[in-house]
Amino acid sequence: MLCANNFMKYLRKWLWFINERFSPLTYAVMIFVFLGAHYALYLNFLNQILTFSFLGILNLLPLVVVTSLFFFKLRLLDEAKDMESDALHHPERPLPRGILSKNEVVKTAFILMVAEIILFGFYGFWSFLSALIVVGYSLVMYKEFFIKKWLRAHLTTYAVSHTFVVVLISITIFVSLLDKPFSEISSEFVYFSFAGWFLFNIFEFGRKTLVKGEERKGIDSYSKIFGKLGAVLLVLVMALLGNLLLGRAGVSVISTFFLPLALVGIVGLLYAATDNLYFAKAYRSLTSLYIILVYGIITLSVIL
Repeated sequence: MLCANNFMKYLRKWLWFINERFSPLTYAVMIFVFLGAHYALYLNFLNQILTFSFLGILNLLPLVVVTSLFFFKLRLLDEAKDMESDALHHPERPLPRGILSKNEVVKTAFILMVAEIILFGFYGFWSFLSALIVVGYSLVMYKEFFIKKWLRAHLTTYAVSHTFVVVLISITIFVSLLDKPFSEISSEFVYFSFAGWFLFNIFEFGRKTLVKGEERKGIDSYSKIFGKLGAVLLVLVMALLGNLLLGRAGVSVISTFFLPLALVGIVGLLYAATDNLYFAKAYRSLTSLYIILVYGIITLSVIL
């Protein structure tokens, strides 16, 4: 009875952490459209249409689970490596409050890495090998590329070096679906994977773009580094480069993604011109939603 009570208390701590730092609904939607877009491109490459079968769903299930574990693991590693700075600047977060210890979070992340390798191994040797690369990169990310002090002083470099892991997981998904080594994967899949890098950069750059009253001493933001207009232009460049690569991947981008990009641009310029908190929040919401919109539109193209 005592063991059961302890287990329930421990489970509640994790559920508390997940609810605060890994919103189940938000991440579920993002993971669904992220995987869906990859599968849509895969079906398009094979000139196949979407069909539903028990065996087909069963074959995709490990990929759904491992992708979910991948993003959760990244969240855990981020929380662990940011604990010291969070204790100073964000004491309201779960680790500084002591809901979970850094050691518990790191141990769980390492367990998830092992699970990632096993689950990707379900799809064959090349998928297993690709998973080792993704896990290895995740570990180097956790150690902040062994240049922590320098990297933390360069926010943009810090961001793009970390979001690059999306390229690796994306390529690993294609390797798993095709059961081929990276050297035999079509360039369309590589372009698509690199497009994801720019899409996730939009989210990263957008969420740390603030109005003057939100800026805090000792905490960098892209609006502080580049100015509000510069930060918006940085996001728009990421969006344009992402669209360029999606076009090279065979995705129709001019008509499909014009509206989301136009919305980000218009609201971003309003934020930059007015320094208005309402426009800033709307802009951050749009840049966060942009990934889901792009991957979601690609996913819907195959479902419909």
